[in-house]
Amino acid sequence: MMQINSRVHFFDRKIRKSICLIMIVIAAMGLSGCQSKQEDSTIKDISRVLGIDVSSGQVISALDDHGGFHGDGTTVVEIQFSDTSCQEQVEESEIWCEFPLTDNLTALVYGLRSDEVSIGPILSRDDNPVIPEVANGYYCFVDRHSESTDPQDDSGVLNRYSFNFTIAIYDTDTNTLYYMELDT
Repeated sequence: MMQINSRVHFFDRKIRKSICLIMIVIAAMGLSGCQSKQEDSTIKDISRVLGIDVSSGQVISALDDHGGFHGDGTTVVEIQFSDTSCQEQVEESEIWCEFPLTDNLTALVYGLRSDEVSIGPILSRDDNPVIPEVANGYYCFVDRHSESTDPQDDSGVLNRYSFNFTIAIYDTDTNTLYYMELDT
């Protein structure tokens, strides 16, 4: 009788292990599906905001720490393209501008330093710009602040107590799009 119980117990342990393994595999598949859906949603949102289709790119990195009561936070997404299809769309768009960045946008993204003043970078991690220096490219700026009268005009962005804007920079040397949102 003892042999039968030990065999049943042995099979019972095997079944439990198999069920646990199956559950882990199903959970992992579900999480990877959520990640894919989240990336798809991010790509669609970026395409809508920038007026170009970025779905042919590959998301290299993404950070979004928006949250809290007012939805404050920063979104930074880096998208790599294998060809110049994104650049062609950018060049045809009316809301994208060719480099160089304006002084205000340079202050936001990289910071400005002179003998009289030091501003930014506003989009930074540990006082370092969140994107590398881009020499050749295009940019798109959207001022979403309630005081903004023209979403493409950056002239008043540094004169406010809070920020609500989106800026995208397309690096033509590397076919890389950097997308950033800041809400304070």
